[in-house]
This record gives sequence, structure tokens and C-alpha cells, in this order.
Amino acid sequence: MSNTRPGQVGHNQDPEVITEIVYENPLTASTYDPDGLQSILTGADVDWDDSSMWDLWPWVTHGVVDASVAGPVWEDMDNDAQALWYEENKDLVESHLGDMHIDFDSGMSTIIFAEQHAALANLYDGLRDQGAMGGTEIDYSYYQNDSLYALAWATVNWDDYEDLDAPDWTTPGEGVTQEHLQVATEYIGRTFRSVANDSYRMPWDAELPGKWEPKEMTSDYKTPFDIPGIVQGLPGPSMSPNLQALKVRSGSNMEELFNNKQSNKSNQEGFVSKTPETSTT
Repeated sequence: MSNTRPGQVGHNQDPEVITEIVYENPLTASTYDPDGLQSILTGADVDWDDSSMWDLWPWVTHGVVDASVAGPVWEDMDNDAQALWYEENKDLVESHLGDMHIDFDSGMSTIIFAEQHAALANLYDGLRDQGAMGGTEIDYSYYQNDSLYALAWATVNWDDYEDLDAPDWTTPGEGVTQEHLQVATEYIGRTFRSVANDSYRMPWDAELPGKWEPKEMTSDYKTPFDIPGIVQGLPGPSMSPNLQALKVRSGSNMEELFNNKQSNKSNQEGFVSKTPETSTT
């Protein structure tokens, strides 16, 4: 996404347009939220200990609603029933639609706040169609093939859950239940937030290592050839007669001293342990 804004403008000059490239994560920037994960990944902190959150969770269903269980659509509800549902689910509504100014006791409310009434009706019918009010069957094939849930199925340690076995996709609804979906949804939410906050750490599932103690390295390697104490250099350039005469007049004997030292220096001994073999340290 790019944002443009006018830059500094001088006299008799057209405004300069400065383009800023802003990256938005497509996983969290999208408004398409068929399974409710967007509200977890981008919303406020989730109280995972509050089991009531699953009562109105928008599970993906086959789209066939049993009205005898889920109740009527919003349009077929009377004013009192609509007002009762709104009051009982006010926090849920405002988490989706923001602050509302609806007053079911005022006939003018549907005119003044017509857009809010329409949004509330769409929200209710959407939740109803997704099975939040019951009367629907969860589409387990969606959760079996969704990439984020596939990550959860593969990495959740089901041995940590006494009342749940690993998912058995041969019998959806029995081998895989809504409880499995709740565990997977919580796992996805916790993992995503931990990675985003740079606090995700793989659990340590092994015996802790002992204290590390440094030890001197030893080796039985023997150099297969003699290493000179001072490596002989390549032949240097020869001096002209004038330079040789100048060296004699100066009295310098450094070259002679170096050659003597090099010829009298013993060869290197290779690897020598600093710790005697009889030492107990």
C-alpha cells in the first residue's frame, strides 16, 4: 500500500508528491474473516480461560440452519426479541461494529441510525448462519484443509489433553469434534501472537545438560617433517658494488648476525602439552 502527501512547495512551483510505501501483512490486513481468526490475530488480548467465548464463535458450517434450534432471522424477530439479544450481546456487537447508538424503545432510532440497525441485522444473521446460535453442522473439511489449522493439527501435543485423542479425520464429528477445533484455534492464536511479539520459544522436551567444564585439548598428532625454527626467506635482491662498499664503510653487520642466528636456531618441536601427563588438573 502506498500513501501520498504533498511535499514542500516554493513560489510558483507545483507541489511535490512524496510517495511512502507501507507494508501491510496480508494475513492480518484482510477484512475477509470466514473462521473468526482475524479477530484473534488483530484484535485485543484474548482471555483463553473464558470458555463462554466459544458459545458465539463463528465456526465454518455447511450453511444449512435449523430454525427450530437457531431461532428466526433478524427480520422475523419482534422488537423485544431484538432488544433482548442486543443487550445480552452488547460487548460482542461493539467488538465487531464499534460504539452503537441504537435505542429499541424509540421509533426514530431505526430512521436516525438506520445504518447501525442494518449492520446489527447483518451481524446477527451472519453469526446465525455460521452456527453461533446452533442448528448447524460444522464443516470439518474446511478445518482439515486450511493451512493454519493444518499447522495446528501437525504440531499440537495431544498427549497434554486428557479428554482428547489426536484428531481422527475418518469420522468428523466424532473423531474430530468442536473441542479439537477450540484447542487448534487457541494454539494458532497463541503462536501467532508469540511470534509477533518475539516471545515464541520452542518448549524444552529433553533432559537438561550437565554443567560444562573446560578441558585442555590434547593431540597425538606428530609432524611428519621438521619445522625450521625460523623459516628461511626467499633470496633477496643483490646489492650493487657501490651499495656493498657503502655497507662496509658503515660498519653494519646485521645481515651476518641474522644468518648466524638462523643457522643456530633449533627446529620447532611441534605440539607440546602445557600440562604434564602426571598432573591431575
